[in-house]
Amino acid sequence: MKALIVDDDLALADVLSFTMRRAGFEVLVAHDGLAALERWRRDDPDLIVLDLNLPRLDGNKVCQQIRQESKTPIIMLTVRGDDDDVVRGLEMGADDYIVKP
Repeated sequence: MKALIVDDDLALADVLSFTMRRAGFEVLVAHDGLAALERWRRDDPDLIVLDLNLPRLDGNKVCQQIRQESKTPIIMLTVRGDDDDVVRGLEMGADDYIVKP
């Protein structure tokens, strides 16, 4: 299975990549919203772990665009923990929403 990790925090993306590889995933990484869409279209991952605070294209917009074309599972992993943010993320099409500690 392939997982696409989308986060502009390079250290966190590395930790997530390492953890996902140990769990048996082939890991793809993107550090901004436009690169995430390009990787998703090109590599067709089975799962997406998506931050919201991204350069070039916001994570909510990335999620919304992917959801218009695919049912690929999307887990939002972000510092935005307000109830409004969680609701919006789920309304955009995320399958789960996890707030970073």
